[in-house]
Amino acid sequence: MSRLKLRWALVRVALIMCIILAVQFFSQLGLLNARPPNCEQMKVFKERLSVQANPGNEQVIAIQKDDPIIEKPVTKQDFKNDIKNEQSNMDIEKLISDLKRIAVELSETHRGLANSAVHYHRVGKSLQSLNSVIQSLGGQAVDDKEHSLGDKKADAPKKEVCPEKFLGRNLAYGYPYFRKGFGRINCTEFVPMNRLVTILVTLPEELPAKDKYKVFEGIAKHYSDVQVVYASQGQLSKDTMTKLKLNLKHHVSTNLNHGETWSKLLDEVSTPYVLFAPEITHFTDDIDLERLIRVLSDNKEAIIAGGSHRNLKGEWDIGCLQLTFRNWTAYFRGGYYHSFTECVVCDVLSGPFVAKTEQLKQVSFDGKLPFGVFQDLFWRLKMKHPGKIVISCPDVMFNVYDRDITDDKYAALAKKWEVKKWVDSSGKVRWYGCRRGHSYTGTSSCSFHRGLGVPPCDLENLADAIKFVMKECEDAGLFCELQEGTLLGAVKFNKVLPWERDADITFLTGNYSAFKKLRSKFQAAGYSLSDDDGSLWCCADGRQAGGKFRIGTTRWTLELYGQHIMESETLVANGQRPTKVQFSGQWVTVMRNPGLFARNRYGPGIYRHQEHWMDIGHGTGWAFYNPGSFSTCAQPGHSGCLDKFSSDGNLQFSDYPFV
Repeated sequence: MSRLKLRWALVRVALIMCIILAVQFFSQLGLLNARPPNCEQMKVFKERLSVQANPGNEQVIAIQKDDPIIEKPVTKQDFKNDIKNEQSNMDIEKLISDLKRIAVELSETHRGLANSAVHYHRVGKSLQSLNSVIQSLGGQAVDDKEHSLGDKKADAPKKEVCPEKFLGRNLAYGYPYFRKGFGRINCTEFVPMNRLVTILVTLPEELPAKDKYKVFEGIAKHYSDVQVVYASQGQLSKDTMTKLKLNLKHHVSTNLNHGETWSKLLDEVSTPYVLFAPEITHFTDDIDLERLIRVLSDNKEAIIAGGSHRNLKGEWDIGCLQLTFRNWTAYFRGGYYHSFTECVVCDVLSGPFVAKTEQLKQVSFDGKLPFGVFQDLFWRLKMKHPGKIVISCPDVMFNVYDRDITDDKYAALAKKWEVKKWVDSSGKVRWYGCRRGHSYTGTSSCSFHRGLGVPPCDLENLADAIKFVMKECEDAGLFCELQEGTLLGAVKFNKVLPWERDADITFLTGNYSAFKKLRSKFQAAGYSLSDDDGSLWCCADGRQAGGKFRIGTTRWTLELYGQHIMESETLVANGQRPTKVQFSGQWVTVMRNPGLFARNRYGPGIYRHQEHWMDIGHGTGWAFYNPGSFSTCAQPGHSGCLDKFSSDGNLQFSDYPFV
């Protein structure tokens, strides 16, 4: 549904831009510059004047004797002009009305795209342009601000927390540390904090006992009456239980990261808000729960509000990530695209957060996940509850324990979401699915379906095999070149085609025996190699021709065909280096002019795309290339669906989805 909404939004944007361009074009031609109607003249025409026919081209207007107006000849052309002017003004009013209607619809679409950074901005700019045209025509712009985030007030019968304002008369008010600036306005209508929020907390096992005690000491200092639910793998110390005046409940759990643990902790909450504080190391006055609750209380769409975080090394982060699912891949990127009340809109928070309890319980945690329960929560909010907004208010800061998370920890989460590749905001890549070389990944590949791109773990396995073959050929002084769709992928994408089904490489038939001697190297790398001596034949241009090898890897078969002559051999014979192209991070040998080869091999339109010939009903790869649209996806909304992408261009299949 979100894909259809986005597509309809983009269609509307395109329509509006066409209207804007048309209006500007006609304005420059002077066709929309109509003079305003003369209301007094129209009144005279209708009420006080009588028209007498004139034998010529004129009509004489007889004025009543008591009227001081002097006789004025009015031609037929004047009547025509007046009628045209009146009609033009009616047309402009209708145009303004139509444009305002489109602007209202566009503003609604704009708000619906709040979680899509690029499209939200583009539609917003188009809405501004449309309003400018409406104003240039004398109309009143459509105000979208009343619907914007930060202005959507919750219909609460009573203020839950007092409002705030900037207290200083100038910006030097908080000098030198600026620990003060904004402050609460005293009010009588508010709910006590112990009736508003519950604190759910876990502490790092690596934290010394005295430092754990200090965390609870901080909670007691700033929120002594608030219910605290603490989960740990061991028992609480007597000092924590007896010395501190805390409303404290304790849960013992063998796995503090498990979804079941956090589900049980959430069940303990009866307050309208809840703070999730996993693995915090300090609890200071930087944790302003009132600030986060105020933002949530004042904004109906907001369900979660977090803050920035600082680790034990002193490293600070805004705590806001954006997330994109595409081509079986989860892409994370730090940053934000929208803000209000000094808070930024996010897809994922990387630190502690406050949530609306009732709404969170409706979304719930996945009690079966052993790790990544918060990631799963944010992913579900983005994909299945796009109307619910997640924000970070960086002036609220949490001290957290920052630990490296190994790839295997997220294996269950990746399997649940069919994520085969995970790109962290740091650029680190985590592989899942059938990726070779990892203990936590499977050996079987995904089944391939028409309309779905090949999972990146499978594509990477194929790319590894191709690069291995090409490097062994080069190291052994053999002539090998990418061929067919494998060459086409290198030309268009610098990697394997996203819908590939096999791989093709050619080798010089004269190197056939030398290539067979590489068998042990292929087997040592985990690849199988089979030959076909019977495919050799003689002769072409006085040279032996033919020859065939098959190399097998996880899911894939690489077909190697012999040729009696190759361009790379000819280049070397003439004292030149063979042509190479970048292929999945490695320079590999191809024919002399790969662009010319690809164009002449596949014919017109090669830089547009079509799926593999096996998937579109062709009986051979020699059928004419017929690019168009991708096949309808059998799993609408899946990140691997090809039909949600243009069948032209390659950036949509790159690792830079935010460009």
